[in-house]
Parts: sequence; C-alpha cells; structure tokens
Amino acid sequence: MESNQLRGILCMVGAMLLISVQEAFAKYLGQMLPVAEVVWARYLGHLLLMTLLLWPKNGVELLKTNKPVMQIGRSLILLIDTVLFFFGLTMLGLAEATAIFFTVPLLVLLLSIPLLGERVSASSIAAIIVGFIGTLIIVRPGIDGLGSSDQGLGALLIFGAACCTAIYNVSTRKLSDSDPIPVTLFYTAMVGAVVTSFFVPFIWQTPGSPEVWAALISIGLFGGMAHSLIIIAHKYAAATTVAPFMYSQIFWALAFGWLMFGDLPDLYAYLGGVIVIGSGLFLFYRDRARVRAASQHLAKKPVSVTDADEAARPDSL
Repeated sequence: MESNQLRGILCMVGAMLLISVQEAFAKYLGQMLPVAEVVWARYLGHLLLMTLLLWPKNGVELLKTNKPVMQIGRSLILLIDTVLFFFGLTMLGLAEATAIFFTVPLLVLLLSIPLLGERVSASSIAAIIVGFIGTLIIVRPGIDGLGSSDQGLGALLIFGAACCTAIYNVSTRKLSDSDPIPVTLFYTAMVGAVVTSFFVPFIWQTPGSPEVWAALISIGLFGGMAHSLIIIAHKYAAATTVAPFMYSQIFWALAFGWLMFGDLPDLYAYLGGVIVIGSGLFLFYRDRARVRAASQHLAKKPVSVTDADEAARPDSL
C-alpha cells in the first residue's frame, strides 16, 4: 500500500509538471498567435491522445452517454475555462496565475453546498474566507492591482477560469454515477476540439518558426498526458492522499516563469499564495479527518445490507 501511495504521489507531481509545461507553452504561444488558435491546438492534441489511448479498448462506446446534455455542457464549461486562463496568461505571470487558480478547492466547496447538498462546518467556511483574502492580497484591487490595468484584467480572467473549473469539478462528481470515466474523458477532449475547429479557419495564423510549430503541436499532448496521470494517481492512492500534491504546481510555475519569461512574483504574490495554499490544504486535511472518522464509526456499528451497499459505492463517505 505504501508503494502504491508513493506511485500515486509521483504521478500527481508529474501531472502538475506537465500542466505547468502546457501553461508555459500557452503563455509563449499567446504572444505570437491568436489565443483561440492556441486553445484549438490544446484540445485537438488532447483529443488525438484520448483517441489513441481509449478507442482501441472502448470503440464507439466512448460516444454513448446517459446524460448527453450534462456531458456537453460540462465540456463547454471547461472550454470557457481554458479560453479565460490562456487569455489571462498573456497578461499575468505563471506563478501569480497559478496562485489565483488555487482558489478552485474553495470554490468547489462553496458550490457543493447548493448543488450537492453538502454540509460545511464553520471552520471550513473560515478557511474559504481566509483563502479569498489571500487572493485579494495577490490581486490588490483598488491599490494599483498587480502593477498595471492589463495585469488586473489578467487576474480577473484567471479567477473567472477558476470559477469555471469549480463548476466543472462539481458537474464531474454528478456525472460519476451515470457515465464511465472513459466516456467522460473522451467528451472532455472531443467537445473542445469540435467547437474550436469551427473558429480556427477565420483566425488561423501560420506559426513563423519550427519552435512555435513544436509548441503548438505538443501543447495538447502535455495536457492530455497530465489528465491521464491524474487519473492514474487516483487509482494508486486516495484523493485525500494525492490532492495536496497538486500544490506542487506552484513550484513548477515559478521555475518556468523565471526560466522562460524572467518573471518573479513580488512579496504580496508570495504572501497571498501561501495563504491560499494553506487554506486549501486545511480543507483537504479536514476532509481526510472527516472520512477517517466516518470510516471508524462505520466499522464500529453492525453492518446491515443497506450499509454494505452504501459503503461499496465509489462516492460513499
């Protein structure tokens, strides 16, 4: 079990590395090509990878969904998320963007109250408030923001992307009981690739160098591999074990931001980032303690047929 947990952690850290590479490429390409073209390349590469990995085993079953409207709507939300994030990256440093995006766990918890009917403790609500204070420290609205109006707009776009990701995550939870994971993965890539393909002919700009071509071709592959590693990580270890290591992305973002663009965050960005990450980690470990307590309680009481059925569900506890 310890060996599997280590594999899960390494897969999650590797996924965060690949996501950071994808985002660095998006920022690099966004300086020379239309952002819509970069988004198209990201989804087309992702679709090609998912087809290569999933189609041989599943075939046309990948297109069969019990909730087509929710699958398409969820995928469109992720597409909007990508557009907002890639636009925001053209105005903001990688590290600042990543720190703001780490508000996603806080937003997911907020959305889980009305949409999933989950109950939230007072300490969790306090963590959410503290996390948003950390975001405000990074953005500093009303006091010159991040240094320019473009950076302020970029921060707003990144936060909008975080909101979309939170909605996407909650809808993914609701889909988990109705559709197999391969179907959901395939729709995620397919919808984005199909929609953006309609716009590409009108905004296409031919890359001007082999380096730009290489980044454009590989950006989607890095994103697809990252999503695959996240799934593998959750097969090896529990979500509460690997989730905190998602925050390793901030270190990759700092490294790529400095190496590729010469960007280093200011003191406020560091301080706000630490607060946001600390709030997210608190929520993760609190949830882990809640799951452990519920498991111990279930183990102590007599197990009925109903209890056994409920415990066997993937989303139980």
